[in-house]
Amino acid sequence: MVQKGIIIKGVGSFYDVLTNDKVIRCRLRGRLRLEGIRPLVGDNVLVRPATNVQEASIEEILPRKNHMQRPTVSNISNLIVVLAAKKPSPDLLLVDKLLVYAEHLNIKPILVINKIDLVQDEYLNRLKKEFLNTGYPCYPISVIDGHGVEEFKKYLEGISVLAGQSGVGKSSIINALSSSHKLETGEISKKLNRGRHTTRHVELLILDDGGMIVDTPGFSQLSLLEIPQEGLQDKYPDFTFHKSRCRFTGCQHNQEPDCAVRDAVEQGQISQGRYERYLILLEDLAKQRRY
Repeated sequence: MVQKGIIIKGVGSFYDVLTNDKVIRCRLRGRLRLEGIRPLVGDNVLVRPATNVQEASIEEILPRKNHMQRPTVSNISNLIVVLAAKKPSPDLLLVDKLLVYAEHLNIKPILVINKIDLVQDEYLNRLKKEFLNTGYPCYPISVIDGHGVEEFKKYLEGISVLAGQSGVGKSSIINALSSSHKLETGEISKKLNRGRHTTRHVELLILDDGGMIVDTPGFSQLSLLEIPQEGLQDKYPDFTFHKSRCRFTGCQHNQEPDCAVRDAVEQGQISQGRYERYLILLEDLAKQRRY
């Protein structure tokens, strides 16, 4: 009899499926392989347990509510965007790309600022103001002294993807959230001031207090090719209140006259740095369209 489960890991042609508090190692049914169907970590599936004459198999992949191409994960509830307050220096352009990507896939973004034990409050407050009026939950934490970790735990329902540049402490955060998972952690390269990748595959981890989290390789590049240039502004919730008051309906908040978004930047209602990074992404999309 088939059972419902969720894929928590895939290596080669084998898939670990959690069902009824038990992990079953399965292969994809031959018919599905011939159809070119590719299971993803996070997929809800129907599996047929092994018998004396047949190995366990995935019989059906149930409909997905969403999925990411990089990392290849499905049915995501939260994209946890991790940045370090220091060591490595925050790559805010990458952070904004990840936030835009989450908006594009209708995934809830959560900001986590790790390593706050390395900076003063004044610096931390300036960093938080980069995301002024976005409405995104933002949790300053330190896995060294545990500051903020318990509060952060409360929001980890469903499947969460942990993403950010290498070295920000993603694996250390998972270790702080779960006593049963001790992942390899990397050291920051002193020469390059960046982290070494410590995660080699995508895996869904079950946390102590419920919820599941995906540890993924560090992001160094992220393409936003799926998003049309004119649609980029729609991925910025801090622009939403103001853009309806722009003179032109199709205003992209670049050089158009009577732009309410630019006015909001000048008045400090939108972060100047975040707006400038928006213009960088807008130009990047324009270049990609030309080529």
